[in-house]
Amino acid sequence: MDGIRQREDGKRTDGAPRRAAPRRIRGTREAADAVKVADHLAEQQTPERAAVLLTLLTPYRRRLFHADGSNPLAGLDGLPPARQHELAMRQAAPMLLDVLLPACRDHLIDRLITPAPADGDTPEDDEGLPSIVDVAAAMRTLIAALRGGGRQHATAVIGAVEEASRAMVQQVASAETPAGTARGVTLLSHTLLRLEALRLVLETLGARGAALGEVAYQSRRVARLALRHAANTLNAYVGNHDLIALHGSLQVIGAVDSLIVVALRILDALEGQEEEETPFVKVADEVALDTYVESATRLAQVLVVLVGKALPNDELDSLLFAAMVRKIKWLHRFCARLGTDHSRRPAALDELGDYLVLQSAMLARRAGEWLTDTLGSGLDPAVTRRRIERAEAVADLLTDMNRRHVQEALEVRIAAMRLAVG
Repeated sequence: MDGIRQREDGKRTDGAPRRAAPRRIRGTREAADAVKVADHLAEQQTPERAAVLLTLLTPYRRRLFHADGSNPLAGLDGLPPARQHELAMRQAAPMLLDVLLPACRDHLIDRLITPAPADGDTPEDDEGLPSIVDVAAAMRTLIAALRGGGRQHATAVIGAVEEASRAMVQQVASAETPAGTARGVTLLSHTLLRLEALRLVLETLGARGAALGEVAYQSRRVARLALRHAANTLNAYVGNHDLIALHGSLQVIGAVDSLIVVALRILDALEGQEEEETPFVKVADEVALDTYVESATRLAQVLVVLVGKALPNDELDSLLFAAMVRKIKWLHRFCARLGTDHSRRPAALDELGDYLVLQSAMLARRAGEWLTDTLGSGLDPAVTRRRIERAEAVADLLTDMNRRHVQEALEVRIAAMRLAVG
């Protein structure tokens, strides 16, 4: 139409990109009903509950009663609970085995494995769905109620998740993540969260051994990739002192939440001994974390020196000064928030945190003295205001560092300067 045709390979002849087809999720209704059935099966069966169970399954087999009109649940009264459960499950088993479990299998695979639409559109049937974990738990409950029947459907999901985790990690490992950008850390941390979600689903399904080990290995591999990428970016500036390299280092440090997610995964793996440890030799996870902390420490030392030199330099761009101060604050936040009660937290993190607090307090005292010297110097008001802004950035640096007395002393001098310049 309108002169625009589409070739057999799906590409449009006008050069416009083809819109991705929305993801189709199978078994949405069946998955929701499976969760309800599983909740019902979690309690002890009675004749009344057995009747409710078959009512829940009515949409999946219309003829729930015998041809002669008799009730298949007649005679349950007075029987032991185990016998009542057995007779109720005998009637429910065909719907569970033939309809609900296969539908849950397809539903989980579609939501876990099939990528979302490229344009970020959310399919309409994504809304109001039960959580993935609830569906996985329902599958496990149904299989247990069937004495292991239908286990092959859970096994199919487990196998699909294993394969997807390998493909996911291979994709991000081969993606271009040049040093000097935060894109690599962000991409890898998002992948790490997806892998952890897959691992939770496997655990909920009752997966053991190789399946869980495979996803855990891929998760640790991604965490190590992220920390190595971050360390390489920080080292690029420490060994270069180029402004472009500095900008990249600041970007990476700015992704502090992503770095915390990644490093916590490493700490959890070390505490859980997911990778076999040997005497006198550090495992790869510990090496990756130590390397990043060493790189962050070297960069922190460089930043402290730069900020100290930049503070009295009126010619330096104020935005760059504020950015460097903010990154010192974010480095401290990383040290302060990363696994403070974790048994495998590196001692070097505490040393780095203490160093940043000490240097920040010293910088604040210097800023206060600098402001005092500025009073009565007859500087241009615009220059004085820029100095005040720098001192405010330093004062803000101390907010989470438990040095309130130093921060308040600087804030008093800032207030005095503001009164002096009107």
